[in-house]
Amino acid sequence: MNDLEEDNLIDRTDGVGLATTYEATLLADLLEQYALEKVLTGTKEEILGALLDGPKTISELEQQGFAKSTLYQHVNKIRETGAITQTDDGYTITDDTLRSFLEARTRTTPFETEFRAHGERLVAASKDDVDGTPTAFSAFTRYGVDYHPAKTYVYQDDRSLELEEILIHAVVVAETKKQMGMAGVFYLTHRATLDSSELWRLANRWDCVEKWADLFAYIDQREVHQEDLFLPWEEFIALANDYGVYPRGQHPEDSLRRGLEELGRQLKTPVDVYLLGGGNLILRGLKDSTKDVDLVVEDGQTFFAVAETLQDQGYEERGNLESAYTQLDPSLVLEKEGFPRWDIFVETVAGQLQLNEAMIERCDQSYEYGNLHVHLLSLTDIFLFKSITEREGDLEDVALIGKQANPDWEEIFEEIKTQEARTGQFFSFAVLDTFDVLEERHDIVAPITERLVSYCLENALLVSLEDPKTIEDLREEIEFPDHQIYNKLRKLEEEGEITVDRSGRLNTYERTESSEC
Repeated sequence: MNDLEEDNLIDRTDGVGLATTYEATLLADLLEQYALEKVLTGTKEEILGALLDGPKTISELEQQGFAKSTLYQHVNKIRETGAITQTDDGYTITDDTLRSFLEARTRTTPFETEFRAHGERLVAASKDDVDGTPTAFSAFTRYGVDYHPAKTYVYQDDRSLELEEILIHAVVVAETKKQMGMAGVFYLTHRATLDSSELWRLANRWDCVEKWADLFAYIDQREVHQEDLFLPWEEFIALANDYGVYPRGQHPEDSLRRGLEELGRQLKTPVDVYLLGGGNLILRGLKDSTKDVDLVVEDGQTFFAVAETLQDQGYEERGNLESAYTQLDPSLVLEKEGFPRWDIFVETVAGQLQLNEAMIERCDQSYEYGNLHVHLLSLTDIFLFKSITEREGDLEDVALIGKQANPDWEEIFEEIKTQEARTGQFFSFAVLDTFDVLEERHDIVAPITERLVSYCLENALLVSLEDPKTIEDLREEIEFPDHQIYNKLRKLEEEGEITVDRSGRLNTYERTESSEC
């Protein structure tokens, strides 16, 4: 007991219990994975300690003072557990938790690792009493994911943190496959409320875009760039199920067509629907599977005909169908175990893009399934839709269109302006964010990027100048280079969109009453 207490593995303050130290928490994890007499007893821990600085052969271990007979006996026992493996360079430790435990046992003082981003600071420490706000894995339990990490993670400021910050902090500090898996569990637990654009913004701020993008792709069952960050899929599914969360399944083309055929058979009257999203890309041969069938219809009568028929087939609504009847712009999500999810919109898609005559005219393929007449919206409109939504996999679909389908960029730009004029919403900023990610992650440079930047700057200035502003005010609000702001202000003044008061120390700019955004 004295030896264990001296090694910081047990606490005898109130009886005998496992200590709350970093190494004791790691030991608890190891107890769940191994029969420890096969891994750490006798000289096994010393042998493993010799492997910390890299693979070693039996001969190299002999040179460090271990007897050959002892080595063969212990190495074989440890190897049977899977904790080490033999490579061309010798035996090496395969278990991240075991490696962390052995490293912790060699330290004599608590340690800290810090992560910085634009003046902000995260700390991962081996001790409990660290100043700051709990974040990353240390905050998971507070938000419904019962997980007790070996280290303590804090954000060194005295403010409360949003869910998005806690998740991205976890991605930043994650060191093992299990931790990345737990970050995935946290995402699945809160995905209904997480703000996707904020997650990408924070990932960029903390310089972990690649890591976050890979986690996002992993959960979405798409190709990842760094496979060694993640558990085998079956292990992640088991881990997620332990916490009562489940990644949604992918559904191939035959599943999509069966769903459309069944809906067409059961509809009582002919209806026209417009297909966008992954289902559209599947029927075009650009994609193999999807999680959602996204339909947009022109009127409420068609909406309720489709929704009620799907409900008769056993689909259940996420939301309330009765309340949808009272909405000016109803939409509905319907789900059924083992089948794609149906997202149905009336005229306005996700509260932003409006189905218009130009979109209908651009439909370039149509299919008939009984009473269901399916029209494929153009790649221009799918690109726009997926650029402004915040759902899983949309960015990858945008990249797919950009790489394989040679979209009409001029048409995309014109439709952005048309849609903003119709709806009064400024989703051009979201499209510009998407362009930035496409260039950074997929090396896709949209030829309209510079024009879109200029267009977004103009919109930003007009919105900001609803109240009078000086150039200093505008600099604080709008993150564009000074010369671009000056040039755009001069253009807006020439066009009569803004007025300029030059009587003060600094010019004061204001939008004219006739100017509309």
